[in-house]
This record gives sequence, C-alpha cells and structure tokens, in this order.
Amino acid sequence: MSDRFDEQIEENASFIERLAPSTVTRRRVLLGGGAGALALVAAACGGNEALDPSSTGEPAGEGAAGGGGGDVTIAKTAAGLEVLAVNTYNSALGAPLNYPAAVAEFATTARDHHQAHLDAWNDLLTQLGESEVSEPPGDLAGQVNTQFAAVTDVTGVAELALMLEEIAASTYFAVIPMIENEQALRLAATIQPIDMQHAAVLHYVMGDYPVPETFADAEQSVTS
Repeated sequence: MSDRFDEQIEENASFIERLAPSTVTRRRVLLGGGAGALALVAAACGGNEALDPSSTGEPAGEGAAGGGGGDVTIAKTAAGLEVLAVNTYNSALGAPLNYPAAVAEFATTARDHHQAHLDAWNDLLTQLGESEVSEPPGDLAGQVNTQFAAVTDVTGVAELALMLEEIAASTYFAVIPMIENEQALRLAATIQPIDMQHAAVLHYVMGDYPVPETFADAEQSVTS
C-alpha cells in the first residue's frame, strides 16, 4: 500500500508540475509526501479572504501585484464571464418557473458567488489602473440569451447554467499557467474549483453523475 501511495504522489507531482506556475515546483509538491499535495488542495479551496486582491499585503504595481497587458486582458475576460453568470442567474431566478426550494437556493448562492468573483476582478482592474468591466462577452452573451429565450423548465435552466459554469471553469484552467500577476493568479486559482463545484451540483440536479471527468481541461475555454 505504501509503495502504491508513493507512486500516486509521484504521478500527482508530475502532473501538477506541468500545469502549475513556476512558483509551484516539483520539490514543493513532494516535500512531506501527501501533506504537500494536500496543502495545494487547501490553497486552491481557500476561504473568501483569498478572493481579496489586497490579501497578499503587497501594493499594486510591479512584483507580486505586477503583470503585463496579458494579465489585464485575462482579468477583463474573467470579469466579463462573471457578469454573464450573474446576469443569467438573475434572469433564471426571475423566470416564472416552479423551482424546487433547493434549486432556488443553489441558484441564489451561485449568483452571489459570481457577484463576489466579479467584484474581486474589478477591484484588481481598478488597482491596475483599468476600468471596471460591466458588460459580458458579446458573442457568448448573445448565444446565452438565445438559449435562455427557449427555456421552458427547470432542466433547461440547469443545462444553460451548466454550460456557463463549465466554460468559466475551463477558461480559468486555461489561463492559470499564463498569469504573471500574483493577485490575478490567486483569484483564478481560487475561483476555478468553485465553478467546478457549481457544475457538479448542476450535473446532480439533472440526474447525472456529479463528477463525470477524471481531470479538468481547457476544451471549453473562451481563450482556446
């Protein structure tokens, strides 16, 4: 059993090394065996304080809070996706559908999560001297609006919400290795697993296995 556990840790370390930023090294993953891997999971699933761009204790600018134009583009793309998610959940909650109480509670909670994510991205953009984002990506918003107009039941809303959550999770997964700005990296890395949790709940609501994929991927990313 011990040998197999060590092999799994080695496999996890290799996988994380390929995906993680350069600051997360193979040595850090292996340090302490399973404890090192668990520490990475804990960091990715941190509480709300991890969403606060100022939580690093360092001012905006170069270094920890610095970043090039690519980071600004990523932040604006992420904020636009969060606007779309907030708008879609608000529209869903306002639709004259007979939601089970648990589904309505999920939609409200997910909407609030996305609003907090949007606020955090806009806070970061403001720190970087950029304007806040208040509009969703035009093409994707048009697609969502068209699909929403055809929704007639709770299942249709869940399918649309699932599409958005998977696009968001896939996009965050795709951009994490590209981000140089420490605060933007912190946001992307702490938001991505929350979107995957939302997707798991929606799969369950629709009667599917809640975690159908073995690994996260970037196939539905808006950046691909």
